[in-house]
Amino acid sequence: MRKGTICYVDQNSGHGIIKDENEQKIQFFLMELQEEIRLNDEISFEIELTARGLAATKIHLFNTAELTS
Repeated sequence: MRKGTICYVDQNSGHGIIKDENEQKIQFFLMELQEEIRLNDEISFEIELTARGLAATKIHLFNTAELTS
């Protein structure tokens, strides 16, 4: 499981960008989300090869307890 920050979201096109711990930018698709996210949210995710190329999947928000442990 990787960690990163939401750095871009485009509701019109249905995608966004995550910047991971290594400063790599990874796309994600809003239809994959199971939680509401906002810019600068800290998240965990996995990377999969999709029909559209590499993309973040299984995106989950960190809660405060996870960030401090």
